Amino acid sequence: MENEQIVEEFKNFDKDKFSLIISSTSTHNEPLTNYAPFVKIEEDYYVSVSSNLPHFTNMQETKKAHILIIEDEATAEHIYARKRLYFSAVCEVEENEEKIFKLFDERYGDKLSFLRSMKDFKIIKISPQERSLVLGFGAAYKMGVDGELLNKSISHK
Repeated sequence: MENEQIVEEFKNFDKDKFSLIISSTSTHNEPLTNYAPFVKIEEDYYVSVSSNLPHFTNMQETKKAHILIIEDEATAEHIYARKRLYFSAVCEVEENEEKIFKLFDERYGDKLSFLRSMKDFKIIKISPQERSLVLGFGAAYKMGVDGELLNKSISHK
């Protein structure tokens, strides 16, 4: 693939995906993994998480998470080579919740509108750092925070 095509794949990979997997750790380094629906503004992702759950506390206190957005295994050509985008991220609680809830309404319709009325649900902004994209065997790529393609074809030995 040409560099421009790879960059486009990075930009558009999540367009037909509706949830992401979030891994976080507590301040005592206890790992936790969950998933959440998301919306996106430019390169940042936004999720709505209950502030009563340890997942929220982890992201609020450590300000870190690792994100995985992955192709559905039912449509994957090979179970071991599912297309996926993953990255470490900086997390922060978003103050302008209404703007983000409106985006959730646009993307998911009435399915998630109840979150707005649940006062324990807060919006977390997830800002990707260096990203990796796997499009198949021998097709793995890295992109820097600035959107520059770092390398093509991470090779196996």
